[in-house]
This record gives sequence, C-alpha cells and structure tokens, in this order.
Amino acid sequence: MTHNEHQNFPFHRSQSTDLSEPTSRITFHSNSNTTSTIPPMSAPASFQRRTVESARQLRDSFTNVIREIEPLVETARTVNAGVTSFLNNRPQAEASTSRPVNEALNDSFYINLDLSENDVGTRTEPDTTLQQNVENNPPANDNNNAEEQERNQAVIDAQQFIKVLLKYVPFILILLAKSVYDYHEGIFVLIILFITFAHSNSVVKKETIKRQRRSLTTLGVNLLYIIVCLIFIHYVFSDDLHDFNVVLNLVLIRSFTHPLTVWNLLWIVTITDFTLKLLTVSVKLLLTTLPGMVLDFKKRGKIYLFIEAVSQMYRSIATIQPWLYYLLESYQGPEKIVAVFLSAFYMISKGSDLMSRVKLLKVACLKLLQNVSIGSSPSKDQIQTAGDHCPICHDQYESPVLLQCRHIFCENCVTTWFDREQTCPLCRAKIVDDPSWRDGSTSYFMQLF
Repeated sequence: MTHNEHQNFPFHRSQSTDLSEPTSRITFHSNSNTTSTIPPMSAPASFQRRTVESARQLRDSFTNVIREIEPLVETARTVNAGVTSFLNNRPQAEASTSRPVNEALNDSFYINLDLSENDVGTRTEPDTTLQQNVENNPPANDNNNAEEQERNQAVIDAQQFIKVLLKYVPFILILLAKSVYDYHEGIFVLIILFITFAHSNSVVKKETIKRQRRSLTTLGVNLLYIIVCLIFIHYVFSDDLHDFNVVLNLVLIRSFTHPLTVWNLLWIVTITDFTLKLLTVSVKLLLTTLPGMVLDFKKRGKIYLFIEAVSQMYRSIATIQPWLYYLLESYQGPEKIVAVFLSAFYMISKGSDLMSRVKLLKVACLKLLQNVSIGSSPSKDQIQTAGDHCPICHDQYESPVLLQCRHIFCENCVTTWFDREQTCPLCRAKIVDDPSWRDGSTSYFMQLF
C-alpha cells in the first residue's frame, strides 16, 4: 500500500511481506499522533506454511474489512465528540460513563479521542446551530411562563389600584355627604321634577294609543299633578335667596341682580328646562282629553309633532339669556373685551343647535298644513280579496284604506300605526316619513346651553 493509502485509511496494517516471521505486528493508526499496536503473536505451524500469495490475499481481505468499518468508526467518533461537548458541564457524569467504555476498549484496541483544531471547529458547528435554533425558537414552556407572569403582574397592579382607591373612598363619601346635606333642597326639587315629567310623559303615550278608549280620569289626575308641581316650584324659588324668578325666565325676561357663578347658571338653566317640559306635557294632556268630534284622532299625530317642535325651539332659545348674562358680567373694565369674544363664540356654537330646531319646526309646520290622506279607497272586489276583517283590529273595516303596497286597513288603525312606524304592518314596505314625536312623547334631552 502507498503512503496516500495510509492517509486515506486511518486504520491499517503495517506493510510486512514476510508473514512467516514469528514476531509480526499489526499497527493501527488514527488521525492523531498516537499509534495503537497489537502485541505480537506466535504463528501456528499450518499458518507458516502458507505461501506469499495466500498471505497477500489475506492482507487484501483484511484491508477491505478495514475499509468497510471505517465509516462506522468515523460516525461513532462524531457521536462521541458531540456527547463529550454536551457533557462538558457534567464532568462527574462524563467520568462515570467513560470509564466502562475505556475498560471495554482495553480488551480490544485503543481509540484516541484527541481532536485536532480543524476537527474541533467542525464538531462545534452543530452545537452553534443548535444554540441559534433555541434562541430563535424558544421553548413553549418559556412562553407559558411569560404569559403567566404577565397575568400575575396585571393582578398585582389591579390589587394595588384597588388599595389606592379604597384609601380615597372615605374622603369621597365625606364630600358626597356634605354636598347632599348642603344642597338637599335642590336635589329634592330635581328628583320631584324628573319623576313628574317621566310619569306624565309615559301617561300621554299610553292614552294616545287608546284613542276612544282613553281614560279621562288618568289624564285629569296627571294634569292636576303637573299644576301642583309647577306651583311648588314657583313657591320654592320666589324668595331672594335664589336670585331668579322662574316665571320671568320662562318669558325670557332677565331677573338677575348679581353676577352668576357657573353652578348658579346650571341650576337656573336646569329648572327652566324642566318647567318648560312640564308645560309641554300639560298641553299634550289637554289635547288628548279632547273628544274625537272636536279633533279627529288621525290628525293628532301631526299636532303632537308641531307642539314638540315648538317646545324644543323655545327651550333652546330660553338658555341664551342666562348664558349671555353670565359671560358678559364675568369681567369688568378692560377685560370686558374678553367677555365680548366669549359671547360671540357662544352664539356661533349655538347657531348649529338653533338651525336643527328650525328645521324640525319647518317640517312640523308642513306636515300640519298638508291634508294628505294615506293611500286610496279600495274597491269591493279588493276588500273581498283581502278579507272582511282588518289585520290590525281584527274587526270589520271602518273607512278602509288601500296603501301603496296593496294592503288594506282601517283608516284609524293604520294612522295610529304610522304615528309610531314608517312601514306597512304586513309587508314592512316604507310608506311614511319619520314618525318621531307623533305618539305624544316629549324629548328627555336636557337643554343646558
């Protein structure tokens, strides 16, 4: 074998042509500088009689065997190097596991595990790649731990916030109790006004639906209750302590004698707005009590809409005078120019609100002046085809009306329906415009500016 063959095959036999010598040696070389030898053995008599050609065949066979096991030895050495690098941090375990291997190797031959610099660089590349993969793809347990830590931190923050909030609860309760005691009279008045308005508004809506079956007693009781409430408000604010007269504010006459604070301004505007709402509900109650011979029921929705439009327009105008007085009287002397600019800005911002009220009032006036009946009169064949009973009241038709969708109803029934809806009761086709405020309801919106 040549020298190149020695380099290609780390494990080989020493070149000895005379195998008949009694002291022949078989030498194994590794990639390192160490060499392993097998002690010489005395050849038997039969083996010594072999010819040189038989010895050459045996040498070739042994060389082929070495070539076949060389990849396996290289693979085992690579695995052994990886295990050694993995167990660097566990020298005790490495020592305990390597000892039986060395003992086993002593029985056969020695394998040197010392690696050159090139081998070290080659062997450490998989470890570096593995470390990069671990950094790029952290384990799922780490993600779960991070999420759990975030949840725990959120719980801790919430607990701390609650603790801080609980520290201020006693002081907040003290201030609330003091405010209730100092302004108990005003709070009591506001509660009465709101309850009165809400109850009367719901009564108007319920009795409007009943039409001929409305309860005049219920309407009269609620009207009397509103009158008593208005008298109570006037009696409470008739003294000089409150610095304003409700009746004069309702007719847009200034009754202030001293500059107003922001709380006085809001109080005056709130009381004025509730009073105007109660007056609006009173007018609607009176309208509901009228018999059908005086005012047709099918036309009352238009009148309710007109009353609500006028009420919203007037309530929007009633807040202008207190606000202008507050803005203009807040500054004196050279600072008066600031009051003028603030008043101008207020009127500009108020313009959009006034325009919306004007549009609603315009629509209400047009609806009130129009005398357009819903649909047309159906023929006898059409009534027989549709049936002899109204789908709404389930009674015989009274003044039947044929809608655009070809459905027939009683005129009173369908007009009552259209006071609250825009579509046909059967096919849901759009027939009329927005029916807002035609059912006798009044807006809950508080006009504070």
